[in-house]
Amino acid sequence: MGEKSEVLKKDGRNVMQLKNMRSEAYKKLRYRIMHNKYTPGQKISEKMISEELGIGRTPVREAVIRVERDGLIEVIPQSGTYVSRIDMAMANSARFVRQVLEVEIMLEATSKMTSEWTAKLQQNLADQVAVAQEGDPDAFFDLDEAFHKTFYQVAGREEIWNWLQTINMQLNRFRWMRLKVTNLDWQTLLDQHQGILDAVSRRELDDVRYSITKHLRLMLSERKYLLNKFPDYFTNVRPEDLSSADIPSRKPGTLDVRGILAKTQAKHQ
Repeated sequence: MGEKSEVLKKDGRNVMQLKNMRSEAYKKLRYRIMHNKYTPGQKISEKMISEELGIGRTPVREAVIRVERDGLIEVIPQSGTYVSRIDMAMANSARFVRQVLEVEIMLEATSKMTSEWTAKLQQNLADQVAVAQEGDPDAFFDLDEAFHKTFYQVAGREEIWNWLQTINMQLNRFRWMRLKVTNLDWQTLLDQHQGILDAVSRRELDDVRYSITKHLRLMLSERKYLLNKFPDYFTNVRPEDLSSADIPSRKPGTLDVRGILAKTQAKHQ
C-alpha cells in the first residue's frame, strides 16, 4: 500500500506540474502577443515559442490552441501559424461596451471610495509617472490596467472586470500599440487618469461621468493616426475609423508630472 501510495502521489504531482506548465505557457504566449512581442501578421511556430519561453513543446502546443480560440493567432493550412491582425471592428465594439459599463462602475465606486483606496490609486499614478519617465510601455500598460481595475474592486464589481477581459483583447492590443507612437504622448493619459481620480475624490458625479467618458473615447480621436502609422497591423477597418481628427505632431519632451507627484506626497503626509 505504501509503494502504491507513493506512486499515486508522484503521479498527482506530475499532473499538477503539467497543468502549471500549460497555464504558464498560455499566459506567456498571450502576454507576448498582447504586448506586441510577436507583431500582427508575424509567422510563429511551436518550436520558436518553446525555445523563447523555455517551455516544452506539449504545453506550448496546447497554449497555441487556446490562443487561437482567443482570436490572437490564425492557423492557415499548408502555410503556417500567424499572429492575427488587430480586428478594429472588435476593438470598437469592446470600447463601446466598456464605456457604457465603466461609467456606471465609476459612479458606484465614487459612493464607496475610501481614503485607503484613494491613496492606493494615487500611488498607482505615481508609479505610472515613474515608468513613463523611463519610457517603459509594458509597465505603463499594466499600471493603466490596474488603475481601472481598482475602481471595479471598489465598486464590488471585479467579476465584471474579469468578464470584460474576454472581449477586450483586440481593444487592449490597440491600446498597447498607442503607447509605441511618439506623437501620441503619455502626458494625455496621465492627466486624464489624475482628472478621473480627482473627480471621484470630490464626489462630483457629473465630473466623474464626463472624465471617464472623455478618457474612454480617446481611441476615437487617435485611431486614424495609428491606422495610418501601422496599416499592415489591422483588419476590418471601416471608413469611420479613418475619419477621426488628425493628431497634431508633437516632439517628445519632459513630462509635466508635478501635480501628480504633489498629490501623491500629500496622501502620504
